[in-house]
Amino acid sequence: MHCTSSLDKLADDILIQILQALSVREILTLRCTSKRYYYLSKLRCVWYTVFCAEVLARHLPSPGPSCSINALSSTDLEYRSLLALSLERRWPRSKANVIVSSRERETVDQIVLVPGGMQVLTVHRNKVVCWLISGKPGSYELQNFGAWSLPGDDTCIVVKDMGRQGIIAIGSRDNPNRHATVFSLSLKPALDKLCDYSLIPGIVAGISEHLLFLDTTSQQDGGGLEVLDWHTKSEGTVLLPRTTDLFGALLDLVHFSNHILVMWEACISVFPVPNVPAKGRTVMAHIKVFMFHERINLPIASTTCISRGWFGADAPVHVPSHETPSLTIAARGKSGEISLSMLILLDNDEGGKYPSSFPYRLLRLSPVAPTVTQDSGGCTQICLGSSGRGLFVFGGKVRLCGPSLLFIPPCEMQFGPEFETERVVYDVETGDTVGGDKVDFDEGMGRLVVAKGSGGFDVVQLL
Repeated sequence: MHCTSSLDKLADDILIQILQALSVREILTLRCTSKRYYYLSKLRCVWYTVFCAEVLARHLPSPGPSCSINALSSTDLEYRSLLALSLERRWPRSKANVIVSSRERETVDQIVLVPGGMQVLTVHRNKVVCWLISGKPGSYELQNFGAWSLPGDDTCIVVKDMGRQGIIAIGSRDNPNRHATVFSLSLKPALDKLCDYSLIPGIVAGISEHLLFLDTTSQQDGGGLEVLDWHTKSEGTVLLPRTTDLFGALLDLVHFSNHILVMWEACISVFPVPNVPAKGRTVMAHIKVFMFHERINLPIASTTCISRGWFGADAPVHVPSHETPSLTIAARGKSGEISLSMLILLDNDEGGKYPSSFPYRLLRLSPVAPTVTQDSGGCTQICLGSSGRGLFVFGGKVRLCGPSLLFIPPCEMQFGPEFETERVVYDVETGDTVGGDKVDFDEGMGRLVVAKGSGGFDVVQLL
């Protein structure tokens, strides 16, 4: 009481500076002592400082959609700061709570949780429906605010931009030489068309900034990944080729360390980021190939265990994370377990002997599987965020993983995802099939969406 009475004598601008130097717990405690402190603790400048110091500077995943940081209100900054800190503290012990469910019972072929955790896309054969999660804790609602249909009867596939929020590509899931469109996600309209292709030579496999990747492995010559520049809408392409007998089927691709990493069943092929010509076709040779210890399969996901940070030109500049950049690849192994591999930097001696623009080596880590996996069918889903937070599914039971410091013999320490094999956070209803594209996850919000076998979907909050 004596402390607060002494503070009462100070001017507001001095008190604001004091609040900006306090911890979140201390700010919330002081808020409860008087109307004056309550008002001052609600000021935007206080929570802007907290958000920058406690979330962005510490490289925590930021909750909510990315936008101009200057457009965020005091309430937004406080909410995002408290949620980010709560998820960091409670992540290993998080519990799942279904906050809203769709009332429609139409079968969902794919579900996508848009980065930011506030919008959901559901695929129903050739139709994509956009949903907005609105409301507040205890009274969330799902609003259908738009839809788009792929020409023809082909089932859609939706892929998210690997590097930016709010960009997606939609094409035919199974058939090449079909329609494809790149969209920006917004509210009015729900899907803002950026680029439209009436005919593409493959199946949409990924999108990263200005590059659209197409799977052409069904072609007789073995194909690979055909790359288009959708920004310029040029007629030229670049082929990242596949060696048919050696590589196996295409599983995934990742933009990592200024290179494109293509994940195949048997290996990882590494390519420079291609420059797409205005016309004609260029075939690009890989600069490295890493062979897996044994063949892997879908599902597959990867993480650097370093949060991507805040998107936007007005983001405050902070000292970059000092963790050694590595990439952990998690995929289904031959027995249904999660097979783990990690790309880590070569040490100075190795890097000097074998100079390369991609100075990494591939290590095999111990596989992961829950103790009880009978009749589970093995791993059917893996979702990993850039920070290392994520989830995996065995037999309809959802478990979590989070970033951890891993010891790699004989003397290597690296950040990688640690899989919580024994604790189930969400048990899918009996009869539902969860695999492939039936679950998605947002690390900043700590939120997942699950397509139900009976139709519709659940939105689940982890906290």
